[in-house]
Amino acid sequence: MLTTIVIKNYALIEDMSVSFDSGFTVVTGATGAGKSIVLGALDLVLGKRADSKVAKNPDKKCVIEAHFDVRAYHLEELFKALDLDYDPMTILRRELLPSGKSRAFVNDALASLSQVQQLSECLVEIHHQGDTHRLGQEAYQFDLLDALSGQQKAHGDYKKTYQYFLTNQKTISDLISAQQRALQELDYQQFMLQELVDASLDGMDQVNMEEAQSRLKHQELIQEVLEESWQHLSNDDIGLVDQLNTLQQRLGRLASIGGDFHALYQRIESVRIELSDIRDEIDDQRDRLDTDPSSLQDIEETLNGLYRLQTKHGVVSIADLVEIRDELSEKIANASTIDQRIGLLEAEQVSLKKALENQATELHEKRLLAIPKFEKMVNHYLSQLALGDAQWQLRLTRVEELNYYGGAQLSLWFSANKGIAPQPIHLAVSGGEMSRVVLAVKAVLAEFKALPTLIFDEIDTGISGEIASKMADILRDMSDRGQLFCMTHLPQTAAKGRFHKRIFKESDGEKTRTYIKDLDPQERIQEIAQMIGGRELTDSAKAHARQLLN
Repeated sequence: MLTTIVIKNYALIEDMSVSFDSGFTVVTGATGAGKSIVLGALDLVLGKRADSKVAKNPDKKCVIEAHFDVRAYHLEELFKALDLDYDPMTILRRELLPSGKSRAFVNDALASLSQVQQLSECLVEIHHQGDTHRLGQEAYQFDLLDALSGQQKAHGDYKKTYQYFLTNQKTISDLISAQQRALQELDYQQFMLQELVDASLDGMDQVNMEEAQSRLKHQELIQEVLEESWQHLSNDDIGLVDQLNTLQQRLGRLASIGGDFHALYQRIESVRIELSDIRDEIDDQRDRLDTDPSSLQDIEETLNGLYRLQTKHGVVSIADLVEIRDELSEKIANASTIDQRIGLLEAEQVSLKKALENQATELHEKRLLAIPKFEKMVNHYLSQLALGDAQWQLRLTRVEELNYYGGAQLSLWFSANKGIAPQPIHLAVSGGEMSRVVLAVKAVLAEFKALPTLIFDEIDTGISGEIASKMADILRDMSDRGQLFCMTHLPQTAAKGRFHKRIFKESDGEKTRTYIKDLDPQERIQEIAQMIGGRELTDSAKAHARQLLN
């Protein structure tokens, strides 16, 4: 239930905090006092689009909070599905910033308007003046019928299966499209794959091949330089190695004389060893020179083929080509299995459709059984509301194709007078009649389903006398099953409330502000007396007010 609403800097409200209890609360006040302002603020925090012009002071932030005790609603799964943190004492908050931007919060966490709207549908239902469109909505009509026939869970299970059926059907369509594209591309993909397979990319080292190509291209220069270098190092008497040997022998004669000479000897020894290694390496390189001219041709052909593939596919490495080859191989393999996947899914669709048709048949039969009872109960309430000749009908038909409602269509038909054939409700009902029809439907529904907090904005407009009193009785009885508010100008309705709040506005000469006040028993008598007789409180008006309250 709604426990508190906090409004700051909204329209004529500067800073207001109001607490609420369960049961029936009536809200009264003169026309223009601000009832629509409070409802507008509540609409805003429940997810309606924001208008930055509603801020009382445009330079300050506008904040509306609504506090709810949601323990009785069992909404843990909904919070989880909406990716929101569950709290049994949930707070919705809406902020309008001076910049014109708005933000919504659920339990102090930022939330989208879509999340807030889906959550608020389970918390509050507001019936504004002239708000008749919901009864004309097929989805709403099915919700009513399923609640009465006890088919809400069965319909929920059906919808889950039907959604899976639709998802499967889309997957089949996507696979068929993919199959057609794959067939068009298959020949070219197989050609490209064969090119990459023929290139024998596995184990190929591009860097080594490019280095080998460079060596083979410069074979003569390498041979010439290596030969000259080996001669400089190895020629008898004048070769660098022999000269170092001689130098080492002469310094060796001084090594035992002092540490400095020994160090020189050691350094010469290191140079001699390194130079000998260099000579041996050069000799080894001379022996490994490839003099076969066909080797260069083979490497260049391989590299040219590799460069051509890399240019064609827009890549720079063998690893990239291998990845493309493997992807092509997978695509071609998948193309060959699409038929099998389509066949499996189509077989599953046959089973799903059969199961859905069985579920739809069972739903339809149980709904049909509930309709006469539903019609009788609603028409009973309508007769209490001076619509004794009214005919309220639900017309349920099966359709050939499956749909979200169980392969069915539902329409609500109405006639207020004898001798007038019922028509679709949006064509047949007047504004005053619609408020009574809505109340009758809600009264029946309250007997079978836990309803969210109900707020009726002057649902009793256009009625008076005994009808008004009977409508107030129905509202009071409905409030025994849940929290209910009614904005009203009728004393009969105001007197039946368990709690009574008055909305009024005051001006200090510079600013006008809207306030809400809880009325005590004596204040209720005065308020209802004014509703009966006007601003002058007569004894008879007060007596009538006391009689209504008692």
